[in-house]
Amino acid sequence: MDNNSEETVTMNEAERSEFSSYIANRFEGCEEDPSQDTSFLIPWEGIVFYAGIAGAAEAINSKVIPKRPVIFRSPDLVSISIEDSFAGQIPVISVKDPLDFEDLVTNTVYKGIRPDNLEKTGASFVFGKTTRFIIVSAKPYSNVPASDLGLEDAEWAEKSLKLRFGHECTHYYTKQTFGISNNILHDEIMADFTGLYEAFGFYRAEWFLRFMGLVGESGGRLIFYTKDLSEKVRNSVSSLLTKAAYGLEEWSRTEEFCSLSVAGRINRMCRLGLEGMCSMTGQSEKNI
Repeated sequence: MDNNSEETVTMNEAERSEFSSYIANRFEGCEEDPSQDTSFLIPWEGIVFYAGIAGAAEAINSKVIPKRPVIFRSPDLVSISIEDSFAGQIPVISVKDPLDFEDLVTNTVYKGIRPDNLEKTGASFVFGKTTRFIIVSAKPYSNVPASDLGLEDAEWAEKSLKLRFGHECTHYYTKQTFGISNNILHDEIMADFTGLYEAFGFYRAEWFLRFMGLVGESGGRLIFYTKDLSEKVRNSVSSLLTKAAYGLEEWSRTEEFCSLSVAGRINRMCRLGLEGMCSMTGQSEKNI
């Protein structure tokens, strides 16, 4: 979408300003920080070791959140590991019981105060100077059922874990590399794109749009990132997001894409912004 598009032309001055502010590329002009402080991993090595002896649930309660322990319903479905990723080594807590996941996120990320709509959340990450880790669940990603994607429930549960890991690693990577991790659609499309490709080895724009609620009726994450926008601006942003999604799908089939590392792909998407992603759209745009 450009400034001469029908959606933008029909906006008044305030709406155009709102639209431009939302789609502005926060990564533009940012310098990359090549340094990586891995000292935060040292205590996690001890936590993982202790989990091997006492179990992950006990290790979390005694070593991670001793002031706000969780009464786990399914302690055997909790695990802790330090995983290799394109963003470096990251501690990962995996919680397969949905209610245990919600209680854990409440007590670790939100200091014991449960946020609204937590039941719709499937992963979270903490990025501080001394504490960094990711929590993932096996909930169906974006609450989209396996049948909507033509998958079996067990396969989708496994893929949802991998997708979430790739998604959260993307946010972790941009925070670590650029000092930026925003709760906006530019960041979300990059994270979903990377997560889908990491989980499946391909990217489908239609699946991402399902996650957002722009295709089908099961997903609905879009409102979380656009709730503060006026209706006309939200519609214009949704149109732009759709074009960007198909632009990325087209890009994922190119030689340039295949030649890049995962980090290189994320850097490219950071520099492009939502509008730049649309310029990649080729023949697949006819499917919008």
